[in-house]
Amino acid sequence: MNNIEIVRSLDRLRNESLYVHNEELPGATFCSDKLKGRKVYLVETLAVINALVDRGTMMLYGGHGGGKTTLAKYLGQIFCHLSKDKIEDCILRGHPQLTEEKILGSLDFAQITNNKPLNKYGKIDVVWNSFVDSRWKIIDEINRLSPYAQNILLSLLAEGSVKYQDESRIVPPFTLYATLNPKDNANVELSLPFKDRFALALPITMPDYDSFSTIGKRDKNSPIKLEEYLPNIDLSEVQKDVKSISYTPEADLFINFLITSYRLCMRASKESNDTLSVDKNLCENCRMKGEEKVCNKIKQPLSVRVKEDIYRYGKALAWFLGAPQVTTEHIMILAPYMIWHRTVLSKKFTLSLTEAWKDESSKKHVNDFITNIDLNGTRTLIKLIKKEFDGVKHLLTKFVGVKTGKLSQTEFDAFLVEVGSSTYNSLILHVEVLPVLRDKYLPVYGRIIEYNKKIDTCTDIDELKSMKEEMAFAYDIPNRQYLSAKIDIRLKAMKMRKSKFTLSKKSVTDNAKILSSIREFAPNFEELGLLKNHDYPIMDITKDECTLSVRFARDSYIFVYEGDENDEVFQYLSSHAC
Repeated sequence: MNNIEIVRSLDRLRNESLYVHNEELPGATFCSDKLKGRKVYLVETLAVINALVDRGTMMLYGGHGGGKTTLAKYLGQIFCHLSKDKIEDCILRGHPQLTEEKILGSLDFAQITNNKPLNKYGKIDVVWNSFVDSRWKIIDEINRLSPYAQNILLSLLAEGSVKYQDESRIVPPFTLYATLNPKDNANVELSLPFKDRFALALPITMPDYDSFSTIGKRDKNSPIKLEEYLPNIDLSEVQKDVKSISYTPEADLFINFLITSYRLCMRASKESNDTLSVDKNLCENCRMKGEEKVCNKIKQPLSVRVKEDIYRYGKALAWFLGAPQVTTEHIMILAPYMIWHRTVLSKKFTLSLTEAWKDESSKKHVNDFITNIDLNGTRTLIKLIKKEFDGVKHLLTKFVGVKTGKLSQTEFDAFLVEVGSSTYNSLILHVEVLPVLRDKYLPVYGRIIEYNKKIDTCTDIDELKSMKEEMAFAYDIPNRQYLSAKIDIRLKAMKMRKSKFTLSKKSVTDNAKILSSIREFAPNFEELGLLKNHDYPIMDITKDECTLSVRFARDSYIFVYEGDENDEVFQYLSSHAC
C-alpha cells in the first residue's frame, strides 16, 4: 500500500461528492510524479495522517453540519473496512449525563443474577462496550462531556488503558477523532491537560461558495460501499512503513529548538509558577521583551508529549506526500495544528493580532483573514522561531559535535567563544547551551576526545567491555551515554558478517525499510537509475542494526550486507535473493 492508492481513494470521495472541503494545506506539495499538480487539501490530509500513526488522536472543531463526524466515519469505513452499520458502533455520543457504564462497560449481569459462574478469581467479569475495543473511535461533540467523563477518557488517551471496577484493560491500537461544535449552554470547557492528549486539532470552516454547488445533489441512499475503496489496505502495515521514514539532521534539531523556545524564560520556570506570568510583570525590563522574541508572548509552555507527537506525525506527513525524509518544511507545515490547542498565548499578543483592524488606513486588515486567533498566533510564533533557528543552526550542529566528541580541542575552544559572543541574542544559546558547555564539557572535553580515540582504535573485545564498565561510573562525563552506545556499536561491528545479495526491483520496492533508506540519497532512483556503477551506503550501524550498500546492475540491485544473520534486513535479503 502506498500514498498514491490512498490519495486515489480520497479522490473517489470527492468525485462522489461525499466530501467537498477545498481549503489547501499551506506550503504542502506532493513529491510523487503521479500526484504533481494534485492539491494537498487541508482537512483530508490532516485527518488521514492521524490514521497513519499508531494511536493517533485528533480534534475537529467547527460549526454544526460542517462534515466533521461524517469525514471521520468515511475514513473509518475506508481504512478499517467497516460497513455503514459497523462504523456506528465506534461512535461515542457526547452529552453531560454520560456515565462510566455508558463509556466503558458494565458488570456481567448473568453473573450478578447467578445465572453464570464467577470467573476463576471469584469475581464478576466486566463486559466492555464496543467503543473500548474498536480499532476506530469517534467521540462526537466531546465538549458536551462532563469533567467526570473527561477524566474517565484521560487514561485511554494518555496510556491506552481503561479501568472499570477492579478490572483494567489495555486497549488495542486505535485511531481516534473527536468533534467539537461551537460553544452553547450545554458545552463544558475542556481542560488543558485533556486537550494535550490530542496530537492534532483543526478548526474546520464551512465549504466555500464553489463547493456548495455539489452539495445536496447526491442521493444519500445510493449504495456506495466505502469499505471496498481500499480492499488490500492493512493499516498496521502502513504505520510500520511510516515509522521507517527518517529525519534530516536539520529537521531533528528544529523540533528540539521549537519545543524549547516555547518553554524558556530568563527569569522563571513558566510551568511551575502560577503567580508569575507574561500577562503580569514577568517581562518587566527584560532584554528579551522585543517584538522578534517569542518568550514574552507565551503564557503556558508545551509538554514533552508535543515533541513526541510532532516527531511521529512528521513522518506521517512526509510519507503521505511521498517525501523520502522529514524536512524542516514539513515541521513548519504541521506544527501549528499540533501546538495551538496545547498552549496559552499572552493576552497582549492575541490582541495585537487584530490591532490592524482598528486602523482604517491600514491595508493589513484586508489581507489577514483569521480562522482561529490561537492558530494564527501560533503560526506567527513558529515563523519567528524558525527565523531565529536559521541564525543559530550552525552553532546547534556544532553542539551536537561536542556531545558526540567530534570536535577537536581547538575547535571546541573556538566554539565556546563563539557561543558566548553577544552577536547571538538567542535565549536557547545563553540559557541552555552556554552553561552546559562551560560547566560540564569544558573541564572534561580532553578526556572525551581520548575516550573517542580509544574506542575507534581498540580491537580487543575484552578491553572494550572494560571501558564500558568504566564509563558507567564516569559521572563527570556529560555524554557518557553516547560513549557507552558507541562502544556497543563497535562491539557489534567486530562481530558482523559480510554477505552479498542480488534482488529484483520489485523485491526492493516491496520492502519499506530498504526503499526508504535508498530514497534518502536517490528519491527517484526507480526512474533515473541513479545507482548504476557505484556503491551507495544506505544503512550505517551507528543508527541501524547493520551496514548496507547497494549498486544497480542490469535491472537488478546488488546489496552488500554486514551484520547479524538474525537481523530482519538480512532475513529479507536472503529470502528474496535472485
